[in-house]
Amino acid sequence: MSEGVRYCWRCDEPITKEHPGTSAVKVSISAGGAVIWLHKECPRLPPFVIRIPR
Repeated sequence: MSEGVRYCWRCDEPITKEHPGTSAVKVSISAGGAVIWLHKECPRLPPFVIRIPR
């Protein structure tokens, strides 16, 4: 199964070579142990995140 593009949980920007990230495992019964990705340093932090299909 392909994971595709990973997005930062904080800023919703893609994790790339220019802006590397790390994974943090969040164990949750409802999420099934989802893996959350975070930038080491986010390129920008918007006041709020609007998720729209890319």
